[in-house]
Amino acid sequence: MESGGGAVVTPSIQLVGGGFDVVPLLAQIDGNSDVWNRHRVRTELYGTPHLAVSDIWVRYNPWENFRGDLAAFNAPHMSEWYPVADQIPAVRVLVGEVYRKVGGRQLGGVLITRIPPGGRVEPHVDGGWHAGYYEKFAVQLRGDERQAFHFEDASLSALPGDLYTFDNSRLHWVTNDSDADRMTLIICIRRTPDE
Repeated sequence: MESGGGAVVTPSIQLVGGGFDVVPLLAQIDGNSDVWNRHRVRTELYGTPHLAVSDIWVRYNPWENFRGDLAAFNAPHMSEWYPVADQIPAVRVLVGEVYRKVGGRQLGGVLITRIPPGGRVEPHVDGGWHAGYYEKFAVQLRGDERQAFHFEDASLSALPGDLYTFDNSRLHWVTNDSDADRMTLIICIRRTPDE
C-alpha cells in the first residue's frame, strides 16, 4: 500500500501464517483456572481501555521490580518468565515456535488475554518503551468470525492457530460479538539487532 507521497505504508495488522497447535496450551489453561488475573495493573487502572479483559502475565519485567510506579516498571528492562509459565509449560513451546518462525533475536513480554462474550477493548494507542522496542505478534487461541481486532485501515477475525502481527502504536480496538471467550497469546519479539 502506498501513501499519497509514494512511501510504502505497512498495514496495521497482517496475517503471518496459521496451523499452530494451540490445544496443549488451552488444555493447561483450562486445567489451571487460578492463572488468570494475578497481576491486574493493566486491567484495573482508572480509565484503562482493558477494563473488560482478563490477563495471564507470562513474561515481563520481574514483578518484584514493581514499586507502585507503572511508568518506571515499563521503562527499559530485560523480561523474564513469570512462575505461571511452569503451570502452563506449553506456552514456552508455542512461543518458541513463533520466535523461530519470525526470526526472533530478542524475546520481550508474553501475555495471554481473554475477552468475554460481548466484551471489548476500547480504542487506544499503546506507548512506552516496551511497546516501541518490540514488534507484536499474536497467536489466536480461541476465536471465530464474530470477534475481531480493529484498526482504522484494517480488521482481522483470526481463528485458532492463526499467527498475525500488529502495530499497537496505531489506534486499535477489539470486539467480541461471539458467544464464547476470545483468547489471544501476545508475544513481543525484536527481530533486528541493537544498534
